[in-house]
Amino acid sequence: MNLWLLVSTIILTLGFTANQAYQLPLISIFEDSSGTKASLEKVELDDQKNILPHKVDNQSLGVKISAVSAAVMDKNTGLILWQKNAQEKRSIASITKLMTALVFLDNNPGWEQEITMVKEDEINGGTNHILRDEVVTVRNLFYTSLIASDNTATMALVRSTSLTKEEFIKEMNAKAKVLNLTSTNFVDMTGLEDGSQSTALDVLKMAQVAFDNSDIKEAVSKSVYNFESLSGQSHKIASTNKLFNSFLEVEAGKTGFTNASGYCLVSEVSGENGNNIISVVLGSDTHDGRFQELKILSAWIFDNFIWS
Repeated sequence: MNLWLLVSTIILTLGFTANQAYQLPLISIFEDSSGTKASLEKVELDDQKNILPHKVDNQSLGVKISAVSAAVMDKNTGLILWQKNAQEKRSIASITKLMTALVFLDNNPGWEQEITMVKEDEINGGTNHILRDEVVTVRNLFYTSLIASDNTATMALVRSTSLTKEEFIKEMNAKAKVLNLTSTNFVDMTGLEDGSQSTALDVLKMAQVAFDNSDIKEAVSKSVYNFESLSGQSHKIASTNKLFNSFLEVEAGKTGFTNASGYCLVSEVSGENGNNIISVVLGSDTHDGRFQELKILSAWIFDNFIWS
């Protein structure tokens, strides 16, 4: 019995059952220049992407999860391996911060720029790890925003670009169009506002681009980040992504939660042969459930697909 079969058997025994309603054929979520969705035959692959996932057990059609919508993508090819309500628009909560990070990076950040935390940065929701009047570098803000999902750090990060909030949000939506996130709209930078919405398929596209960025990848691959502010305070920033403590080989991830969104998670996981997948669950029932459900999806994918 291979590793993934063993893991999936254990997980399913803990209370999750197979469900044949959710599995759909392989598709690509990328489009050609005419705007038409590319078929498998039309996906242009470079030499590194010549390895394709193939389903080995057509009788195994998926798993049952509580998440309202979810999807799994082969990172290299963009092929969707499994989905559930993947085109349903929903609030994505702090997963929004991946787009915030991309737009921030587009504005040529000075990593060692010094920022003093001010009252205007403070925002309700979550934990503020950096306090008013502390002096920190932009790098500290960037890591705290993505690792701890700190909303106040995110607002200070946006302020460091010298863009107004309105200008920054406009750039977020412009970048969404460039990335062909056709069902995505942002109304804030943190994801606290219910109007920042997307779909599971769009989140996968956004995450693929974000996780391919070395600066973002460096941040969202850390389980813990330690730093000392320029004003002398020591900080230990723990990741909100509890998958780092699991059996999975986690490459990157971002969590999110509001009352409207439910519990959300997008994460990149590496298989036994280095074939990475990106999975997203939106609207899981519980805090721990989103992590358990992504484990289940990962185990099922690696047990039911081979790359050749």
